[in-house]
Amino acid sequence: MSYLREYFKRNASESGFSLDKRTTGGLIYHRRIDRKETSGLCKGLIHNLMLLHS
Repeated sequence: MSYLREYFKRNASESGFSLDKRTTGGLIYHRRIDRKETSGLCKGLIHNLMLLHS
């Protein structure tokens, strides 16, 4: 049973990543590390706000 719990958690997180990639283009076009981190944080924030709104 514990294996199945972990499996479904991973499955849900991978679905979330897939949704983020489809809605935001999936690529981060910045070269500097700080800008990449900021861009990724903003994409995650937008995803969470869209989940709260729906």
